Amino acid sequence: MSLVCAMRVSVLLVFVVGGGAGGSLLDGIAVALGDSGVDFLAASAAGLPRIEAGLAPILPSLPRSESGRLEGPAVRYALYHFFVREFGWRINGLDPMGAPWNSSSPAEVAALKRMPPAVLQLLASRLDRDGLNELDLAVLAWTLRYLIQDESDSRLRVAYDMLELSTDAPVPKERAELALDLHMASHVAAADLAKTPAEKMMKVYANIDKIYPAWNDTLDFIHSAFSAEVADPAAVSMSFEQNLRVLSNITERYGLWQDSECRNMKAMLLPWEDQGSGRVHLTDFYRASLSGKWQFSETVDLLRQLGALDESVPSSPRVIIANYLLSYSNCVGSTIYNDLCCLSECEALMAHVERQVAASSAEPEALMDIVVALASSTVPAGRELGAVLQQRLRSVAAQHGGVVPIYGRLFAQWMHHAYPRECPYPHVVGATQQITPAHYLRQGDGLRVASAEEMKVVVERPERKDHPQETLPWDSQEELLAPPSPRAPIGFAVLHLGTSAVAMGLLMASLLGVTVRRRRSAAKPAVAPQIFV
Repeated sequence: MSLVCAMRVSVLLVFVVGGGAGGSLLDGIAVALGDSGVDFLAASAAGLPRIEAGLAPILPSLPRSESGRLEGPAVRYALYHFFVREFGWRINGLDPMGAPWNSSSPAEVAALKRMPPAVLQLLASRLDRDGLNELDLAVLAWTLRYLIQDESDSRLRVAYDMLELSTDAPVPKERAELALDLHMASHVAAADLAKTPAEKMMKVYANIDKIYPAWNDTLDFIHSAFSAEVADPAAVSMSFEQNLRVLSNITERYGLWQDSECRNMKAMLLPWEDQGSGRVHLTDFYRASLSGKWQFSETVDLLRQLGALDESVPSSPRVIIANYLLSYSNCVGSTIYNDLCCLSECEALMAHVERQVAASSAEPEALMDIVVALASSTVPAGRELGAVLQQRLRSVAAQHGGVVPIYGRLFAQWMHHAYPRECPYPHVVGATQQITPAHYLRQGDGLRVASAEEMKVVVERPERKDHPQETLPWDSQEELLAPPSPRAPIGFAVLHLGTSAVAMGLLMASLLGVTVRRRRSAAKPAVAPQIFV
């Protein structure tokens, strides 16, 4: 028997004897990957610490099952918010897109289809049976991060093929840099490189600055990362492996970098804001567009569909700044697995609340104390909460036995009222329908943009602008991630890769010289509250 076969048998025995489906999810994935499990585990050793740190704030306050585990909706919620906070990624299958959190299982996330069926079966059985523990959640998050990077690496390989460049030998620096540019252009244009003819893709690349006016700034970012990898200015060539490192660096940093563009859009809208409401009258939104702010041109129907239009006062529709910035119309790139979108400033505020509360619910007075001391980019610390705002939070607590579920829709709505420019208004399930950039392209008509004539009609229409700020909408419909639990929250278990028998076995196989190959491969309910489990 070969050493590879022997190692496979040994790790499989360890997995089975150690509990099979009840053992470590990391071990189960490593076994299912076979030879590639060594690469996966080696990458995990370096990548998991960041995953653990990113998940740490949210874990103590997530609702648990009676056995203390995280069930499907909580897993999906945690993963979605982790990737939005860390990278600005909206991952296909995690984003609820206006639907309930239990509308699909985390095991159905598109990126996981890159894994062997055994991994999907293992994950689905865990979720269906008893849920995931903290270690498993971190491993699942890392697996998604690993697979999305792997898909990105594969697209760079396709770009090399399009340019007839070798991936086995160094190529001229200028051509390697062009391959990176082509890769990013496909991301911005939501084009599938593997399915797009080279001639068509080169035409897209030649006109990418017309599709995305900030393209030249993006090029500067890419070329800066490229230059940092090529330390020797006299170097004339670059290997494919070097370019993969550049791409990994770009993947890590691009979400935070591009968010400056989102903050610029917010700064453009704030001078038009209506009485500190976090809203801009539709007339002013289009007036800004007609004045040269090209970004603000979505049609009324699209703004409504995206949940960015407040029509609580029918004669005076307003664009909700936070909802607009976070809508898919402002995403700057798309792949088959994820979209790159604006970062939510509310995520940092919620992360602070999570750390302070360390439970899935809290008394209203405690929450108000936390928020009073918590500054945002536009709200100072130490402000006084108005009487209406205080009473609304107490009324939420009255619905839940004296405490406020921090993952309920009503608390999210209260946070929107407390930070109207940073926190989005949480529409009830089914009220909105987010549409991804890739969807626009599949429809063949691009983003639905209002014409100058259509915008002028709105701008010239008489509109009432003197309504009081108290008319900010408040909908009493509650929607919960899970029922409140009286149990004490369970802390985050730190993952120690070195204690995994399978990890040790596979890494030992690598040390012994085993050759491995890297894989390239609802209607709204009539009752309240709604429980999403």
